[in-house]
Amino acid sequence: MKKGLKILLITVGAIVGLVLLINILAGPIVKAYVEKHSVELCHRQVTMKHVRINLFTGKVAIIGLKAQEENGKDKFLSFNKLKVRLSLPRLLGKTVRINRILLDGLDGHVVQDGIRFNFSDIIDFYTKDEDKKEEQDKGPSQWKVDIRNIELRNCTVLYEDERVGSRFDTKHVSAKVPRLNLEGGPSHIDLVTEFKDGSGFNLAGDYNIMQGDFDAHVKMQQLSLDLALPYLKKLTSWGKLSGILNGDAKVVGNVKHIENMVFSGTMALNNVKATNADKSPLASFSAFEVNMNKMDLGLMEFDVNSVSLKDLVFHYDVYEDGTTLNRLQKHTMQVDSTTVDPVQEDTIQSQDMNTSDIHYLLKNLSVTNGKIVYTDHTVAPQEQTFEVSGIEIHAEDMRNGSNYPISLKANLGSLGELLCDANLDVLNLSNAEVDISIRNLKITDFNPYSLYYLAYPIEDGLLNFTSYISVKDNWLDSQNALDIFKPTFGKRDKSIKPAAAKIPMKTAMYVITDRKGHVKMDLPVKGDISSPEFSFRKVIWKTFLNLVVKIAASPVDFIAKAVAGDETFKPMLMPADQVLLSIEQTHQLGGISDFMKEREQMQIIVNVCPPQEEPSQTKAEQCYRLVKDQLVKQGIAANRIAMGMECKSSDSKDYKVEFNLNMEE
Repeated sequence: MKKGLKILLITVGAIVGLVLLINILAGPIVKAYVEKHSVELCHRQVTMKHVRINLFTGKVAIIGLKAQEENGKDKFLSFNKLKVRLSLPRLLGKTVRINRILLDGLDGHVVQDGIRFNFSDIIDFYTKDEDKKEEQDKGPSQWKVDIRNIELRNCTVLYEDERVGSRFDTKHVSAKVPRLNLEGGPSHIDLVTEFKDGSGFNLAGDYNIMQGDFDAHVKMQQLSLDLALPYLKKLTSWGKLSGILNGDAKVVGNVKHIENMVFSGTMALNNVKATNADKSPLASFSAFEVNMNKMDLGLMEFDVNSVSLKDLVFHYDVYEDGTTLNRLQKHTMQVDSTTVDPVQEDTIQSQDMNTSDIHYLLKNLSVTNGKIVYTDHTVAPQEQTFEVSGIEIHAEDMRNGSNYPISLKANLGSLGELLCDANLDVLNLSNAEVDISIRNLKITDFNPYSLYYLAYPIEDGLLNFTSYISVKDNWLDSQNALDIFKPTFGKRDKSIKPAAAKIPMKTAMYVITDRKGHVKMDLPVKGDISSPEFSFRKVIWKTFLNLVVKIAASPVDFIAKAVAGDETFKPMLMPADQVLLSIEQTHQLGGISDFMKEREQMQIIVNVCPPQEEPSQTKAEQCYRLVKDQLVKQGIAANRIAMGMECKSSDSKDYKVEFNLNMEE
């Protein structure tokens, strides 16, 4: 009996010893095997300080792992320790339950090139036979997987996108997943990320692995906008971008239908500066804040509590080959064909957004202390620059489907003021009312344009402009009043070939300036705003320019109708034997002299048209002297009176005297 018991004890002891030995040696054996065959297993050279395996408790610990890149030289990843605790009894019930996964001190390097990563070869290696295995697996697996208490501590990750040129270098990453639900239902995650520049973001959310649904709460702290610059450069031609992003947002959606995401929360951009590709300034602002109740991209519904923009400065430049906005756009956008399948591509191309599909509510809009710097580089000899500063825009209860009031005020150039009150829907201008008032705008601010288009420098003048615009069912009816006070042009620069028609501007402006120094014009505009050919600005400018051309070409006709009356500058008939002026002719010349006294810079041209029968230059000069002598007698200097050389023959038997006006251009 004692002998049998002794044998039993020895046997049990040997088995226990063997198990203990296996338990002790399991870690070193696994370590040695993995290090020897790591290249075969994962295409990477792997080393570890220690591997500990407890076959009784289901605990596995890997200490001090290091893995090289596929080239065997560069670092791929390393970590201080990885601990895994497996529930062994659950294996009897065909359940793989991992009670805890702890990864501490991960230091990883992720490199992306298009859709490939520096670990894509590992994925390819383990998934190359996946299709064959799926064909062999005719039914669902009887095994269940349950993973709980996943935790990442003190991790750092360097992410680089070689094709885009971006780089994200984290200082600290930590994450907790209480339970990874692989059978359905949401899995919760808490993620904290801090970058080396002190910025970072926190994420707390739920994700359904089976369905793809997610519900996340994201907080962003002091994120630098230059992180986004490489991605923006893929779409637009930027130079530099700086600024800070803070936000607190909730995002709900599904990864299978990412275009239907729903956002809510707040976002703030501060101290933003952007430059063009040539490093010239593009835009800057001190603060841009959005408080959003809901933004549903799927339904195109936007419910925004407030939007505010402070201290905006935007530089809008015009070049021979386009504008600032044209240059920002990339004319050719290359899409990696491996990233978009044909179905997605067709869907993208077929999307046609209509403003009527957008539903929005913006309770409060505020723009303060804005500035727009306009520079036209196409004019010579001096480029045109004009500033609109002190821009203030305010609106409340902006919603689609109804008009709402918007107020705008700004400073124009060095002295001018702009006031605008509108009642409209910014996404549907088919029905609107707008009141615009421009006061004390110095026209000398547009001197480069005047030189380029007209070859005349502007020396002085203030402009007032009022406009009432009414739009009903896309039909615009606008009443516009222009008032220029004391417009003064210098001598025409003969070295400049005017881009517009050659117009005697000094004569035109001098003629239409009233006794108080005002040039007043009514410029009504009507048209269908839905027509592609309609342009309010072009109609106003064309109407004004056509009027100036007509006045400059025939100032007497304009004066006869608008300034001095129909009788003052009408042609005067004089018989060939006339030696004295009649009382009617004397009265008419008195009206002309009164007009000339008020316009001391003007010169009157007297054209004497001889009759077709028996024309005589001597008689023509005699008629001219009668007129000139009378004008001199009534106070007009002789050097302001000249005999014209252009005149058609009179269709009557008398000499016809015509009058025209001129001034030194």
